[in-house]
Amino acid sequence: MRRLCQLTAILVVCCIASIYSQKEDPEDEYEQDEDYDTGDSYLGGEDSEDDAWMWEVESLTDFEDDDDYSVPTNDTEGSCEPHSTIVHLENQKKGGYFERRMIGVISMTTKAITSKKKCQLWKSFGFDGRVIWVSKGCGADFEVITCRPGLMEFQARLNGLKQEIEKKADGKSLQQIKSYADSTEGSLAIFQWWLMKNIQDTGQILHFGDETLNWILSNREPLEMLMTSGDVYDKRYRKALYILGHLIQIDPGIKEDSLRLRLAVATALTHSTLVMTGRGRKPTGRNEVDGVSRYQAYMKWSQEGKFLQPFFEVSAWHLRYVVDSYQSEEEQVWARENIREGYDDPLMIGMGGLNMISYDNTNKDGIRIFAGAVYYYYQPLTLKTFHEIGGVCGAVSSFRVGFCQAFGVPAAHVHQPGHSAYMWYRNGTWKLGNSLSGWTAESNMPPRVQYTWNKRAYYFPVMNEAQKNLKDYRMSEKMRILGMLANPGDRFNILEDATTRCPYNIAAWVDLEVAIMEPSLQKATVISELLPIVLAQRKKDKDIFDIALEKNVISECFGETAAQLTDSKRNKIAYCNKETGDFEIDLVKPSSITEIRMQWSKKGMPEEYDIYAMSEENNYVLVKSVRTEEDHKIEANRWIHLDGWEIKTTKIKVDVKKSKSNIDIRIRHFKVFGINLDVIINVSKGKPVTASPGSSDPEALVDGTKSTLWCGNSEDSWFEIDLKQICAISEIELSWVDSSRPEKVEVAYKVGTGPETRISAIKPFEKVPLEMDCGSTVMVKISGGKQEVQGIKVSGVAYSTKDILKMKVNIGLEDLAITAPKMDLKNAIDKLEYLD
Repeated sequence: MRRLCQLTAILVVCCIASIYSQKEDPEDEYEQDEDYDTGDSYLGGEDSEDDAWMWEVESLTDFEDDDDYSVPTNDTEGSCEPHSTIVHLENQKKGGYFERRMIGVISMTTKAITSKKKCQLWKSFGFDGRVIWVSKGCGADFEVITCRPGLMEFQARLNGLKQEIEKKADGKSLQQIKSYADSTEGSLAIFQWWLMKNIQDTGQILHFGDETLNWILSNREPLEMLMTSGDVYDKRYRKALYILGHLIQIDPGIKEDSLRLRLAVATALTHSTLVMTGRGRKPTGRNEVDGVSRYQAYMKWSQEGKFLQPFFEVSAWHLRYVVDSYQSEEEQVWARENIREGYDDPLMIGMGGLNMISYDNTNKDGIRIFAGAVYYYYQPLTLKTFHEIGGVCGAVSSFRVGFCQAFGVPAAHVHQPGHSAYMWYRNGTWKLGNSLSGWTAESNMPPRVQYTWNKRAYYFPVMNEAQKNLKDYRMSEKMRILGMLANPGDRFNILEDATTRCPYNIAAWVDLEVAIMEPSLQKATVISELLPIVLAQRKKDKDIFDIALEKNVISECFGETAAQLTDSKRNKIAYCNKETGDFEIDLVKPSSITEIRMQWSKKGMPEEYDIYAMSEENNYVLVKSVRTEEDHKIEANRWIHLDGWEIKTTKIKVDVKKSKSNIDIRIRHFKVFGINLDVIINVSKGKPVTASPGSSDPEALVDGTKSTLWCGNSEDSWFEIDLKQICAISEIELSWVDSSRPEKVEVAYKVGTGPETRISAIKPFEKVPLEMDCGSTVMVKISGGKQEVQGIKVSGVAYSTKDILKMKVNIGLEDLAITAPKMDLKNAIDKLEYLD
């Protein structure tokens, strides 16, 4: 009964970032998730985790699956040293249990009760194999005794790795840390620790006597591949290790051949979670897929030339979306034998089911798809069944995914609201098919498709980019893991480097957002690390580019389609169902416009239109008026070219007076080429000021008035302003009292903990030009003469830490055509409670 109650336990999970979505148990999701076609769930009945891979291989005694939840016997207790741990558990919920996994628990007693309610063993607290628990209202410090064969050795090895990594990171420079992470010694230690830490978190251990296991752990390539080929559901790395070890013993060539190793790692990671054939509820032909048989079949087919070229080129992560196929071996053979001519090609295979399946809501007997399994006459939902009977979106997408995987090409199903789409690997990237929602938050991975970072489908293209440069991704991941063991104040530096080395490592971004909130992290350290981003952005801002890209568009007539005008993909038409209409693009900052290029649809091309530019004074000025074809340059494919104008522009408004169709207006592309201009402001007003001892009222320097003043008190005086942010400084203005002047003025500025730059001011010491050099602090040193200053004004462009991090996202993920992952990261940055 207690175990039944535990099934309803309230599990407290701490999420470090909103980007990560909590991963529910796939078996639970299967029951709740509707089948694409029939409305039934994918799996019939409840599949227990214990029904997953239960290998029975006598030669793999040290890999024996560890699903024994019983309390160790006296014999077991005698074979290891009991270990005492003080654990605080408290359940303040109104009902249920609070659980914590621990390995090999043999006893549990209270040391100090912290709750009002009395805690009694087996009534309000207890243990069961790998779990200790408390019921509602109970809270106490418990002494937990654990004892398990191999536990002490496992924990000693885990702690030893942790201490070794901490020693290599503590007090070392970033370059030294990077050198260690990039070495074979460091790579093995970091990934061994992370692997074992994940295994420990599931209440399991490893036994190190097995030769195959030791080979995996002590060789860089298989270990790195295992730990950088995507997430594993519920941290089932021990099961993945077990499967990989089994495959290596069956096929020793895995140790020598890159393709075999990639396929073996993909199979191990994927089949650590239950993989089933078919779709729909039992008894519609669902069967558990045997991972070993699948690996052997795929290797055989690859040697026989059955697969297309991508199979031989992609990473282990990509191959996970081949070996997770819903189709049996027989179905895959059928697919290859029945593919339409010309579609057995890497560029066409994703459409391989084209014209081979009818899109029908009813079968030949008039039974509607929503009737469930009867629509398919209770047959197994195979590719052949879909071909013969048809179906709707789910059948179509399953058919095409099945054909891709039958030819060794990665593919996966995609959930969209009320619809089933799919994606497949084509020409180095992932392509959506049968899609209604595109790469948006509405496209998610269904329960049976394993994913990394987040279930939204658009994270597949992000991981795809990471996998293109495995050396950088692996290094980034090692730095991310190493950051967990570094001093808290050093983590930001390490993770900033990790996200620079591989901007596509979303996990590193999530950890970076946590690291920047560390109380012991110095603000000067953050600013110093972020300076290269500001310099890179300022250099980029000098180049002419499409400054309207991803900018906000407002239009009553064009409505929601107005966003297509500035969308990076621009694969849809923006339309207004009227003869006249307008739209406005907010360029955010003043810009110099060099050219306008737009492409109109043939039927919705305008005959007359005006373009207005909003000046810095917030007034619209007419800059272009088109009334005849001579007023603009028409190029091929209805592209229109217009020269730019002189006005510094913050917004652009296009007002269409008349279209050729006299019915509507349709625009395919609208591009605004130009250069973003700096917005110069007083970056020193109200900022903290310190001054030489004995000088008067330093705050008067930055209060913005001339009624107060600061006076030096010695031959040599100084004051320093903390600008709180990185600022590109145009000039420094000093306001002196009447004719008061010192004999010498020197200005020094720096960014964070970086090197200091010094400039000697020229009389009359009123302005010091800095030509947009960057600084976060400015010091003014004054010598001799009269030292009476009414105020100082530091003019320039200020960059907040959050803005710089968002620049880093834009720069790092610039080549990623999909905008949604960037928006996720930038939205998470905006939510940070970080103050400069």
